[in-house]
Amino acid sequence: MRIRTHLVLMAPAILLPVVLAAGLALEKIRAGEREMALRGLRETVRATALIVDREAQGTLSALKVLGNSTNFASGDFGALHAQAMVLNQLPDVWTVLLDPQGKQMFNTRIAYGSLLPDAVQPELVKQVHAAQKPLITDLQIGSQSGQLRLTINVPVLGAGARPYVLTQAFAASYWRKAVFQAEIPPDWIVAVIDRQGHFIARSHMTDQLLGKPARPELVAAAAQAFDGLIEHPTVEGVLSFDAFTHSSLTGWTVAVAAPVSSINAAANRAIQLASIGLLLAVVAAFLSAAIFGRRFIRAIESVGANAVSMGRGESPHVELTAIDEVNLLNRHLLEADKLLRGERESRRAAEAERERLLHNETQARETAQAQNTAKDQFLAMLGHELRNPLAAIEGATGMLRMGSIDQQRDLRAVKIIQRQNRHLSHIVNDLLDASRLLAGKIVLDRRPLDLAECVNHCVDALRVSERAQGYRIEVQAREVWVEGDAVRIEQILNNLITNALKFSALGGKVEVAVHTDGSDAVVCVRDWGAGMSAELLPHIFEPFVQGPSPVNRTQSGMGIGLALVQQLVALHGGSVEAASPGPDRGSSFTLRFPRYPGTPSPVS
Repeated sequence: MRIRTHLVLMAPAILLPVVLAAGLALEKIRAGEREMALRGLRETVRATALIVDREAQGTLSALKVLGNSTNFASGDFGALHAQAMVLNQLPDVWTVLLDPQGKQMFNTRIAYGSLLPDAVQPELVKQVHAAQKPLITDLQIGSQSGQLRLTINVPVLGAGARPYVLTQAFAASYWRKAVFQAEIPPDWIVAVIDRQGHFIARSHMTDQLLGKPARPELVAAAAQAFDGLIEHPTVEGVLSFDAFTHSSLTGWTVAVAAPVSSINAAANRAIQLASIGLLLAVVAAFLSAAIFGRRFIRAIESVGANAVSMGRGESPHVELTAIDEVNLLNRHLLEADKLLRGERESRRAAEAERERLLHNETQARETAQAQNTAKDQFLAMLGHELRNPLAAIEGATGMLRMGSIDQQRDLRAVKIIQRQNRHLSHIVNDLLDASRLLAGKIVLDRRPLDLAECVNHCVDALRVSERAQGYRIEVQAREVWVEGDAVRIEQILNNLITNALKFSALGGKVEVAVHTDGSDAVVCVRDWGAGMSAELLPHIFEPFVQGPSPVNRTQSGMGIGLALVQQLVALHGGSVEAASPGPDRGSSFTLRFPRYPGTPSPVS
């Protein structure tokens, strides 16, 4: 069977589950679109009911304000009439005041003092005051005008607790203007129905149906539930979905009807678009299978021809195709002979890699050996460093045990013990600090401090000690503030300056400078002593690493001082760098700390 046939058969096999899934999806889309349209219908009816409630609430609030007027309490009905005129929206809305006998005291449709209608409504006054709450009537015919209207009545008490009723009357035409929303689709019907089931307002056939009974199935459904959705023919005979709810203040029914065809139209449009898209996909699939099948056949025939050429020992003639995989196969055929030649290169490369790995292993072994040697040297040096002061202390102690009366000699022995004890304390403290750093137990007591002042204190202390005897220490320091631990900063400076003295010839000079560099506070310690080789510089801050012993000392230390310096500087968020032009040409160490923003007040 040819590739084209396989592709043509593959297309329906692939599309069949797609079509089935699409069918289910289309049904979901249709149901979803229908539900969305019905949800919009319900939202519209609720919004319309809120408009009715808003209008009724506005009227109630206005009537209550009017009933609390001082003009009403004082009996100045003329002034009260002028206030009530503000509520007029003639010819649709006007205000009437009824006395306890139901007789009109004024009517804002008529100028104050004019002859008022003879109609008397004592039962309305009694009913409103008996309920002690506003009364909203259903649609009724006015006794004087003969027009359909409805009223909102509020009980008020006049002088002597006489019962009055403030009434705002609405012509039926008012509700059509106030309630209907312009953005409602033109084929939707909005209606407001009173408690007796008669139309107060309707967006279609308003003049013919005003005051007429609504559809009985809608009235019955509204009588049984506060809100709901029914399907029934409208007065015009159009089968519609009718959503209804009730106005909370008036008790009227608000209904919005949408033709079933309109609700289903959106869902049908979505189904049609999806169906057209699916049909186009099927056609495109079959066309693609035919077109790409032809390309595949040509490309595979070309690869076959190249393979035959290689079998004959001929160079294959490769043509680029539109199929990346076939192009890749052609390249692989061309590179087949290169792979054979490359095998020998691979062997040589493997030998070179093995040599490299052997070399790396040798270097790693030598590094481990060097580290082991450094450890042994450190232990030997530590023993030597401890033995010298202990021997001196032992000798001085022996002199004291002799019990002679030579006070000068005893004093000299005590000084020896004190000096060697300080030396031992320095060694032990360095070892303890190294241990704490490795364990992460050093905690800094950070405070703002002047770096120049720290340098001066450290140098002043060294100048009066034996370490600096016979050396010159020059300080060039300007005020620079950092946030740090004063004890640890002094330890860092003491280590660097002592190292500079240790590796300088007697009479040599050590320079200490403090300055700023952008956002950094910089301390530079420089000497012109033993210097360091280029090989030593990258490892100078590693534990137990030391340069050659200075000519003026028998031992140069244990090799942990600079490691401590680097770790303590890092804890302060800074860095330290070492530089040297070479052996016997001196060294310099540069410390960088983040500057403290501003200059803090002195701390007592």
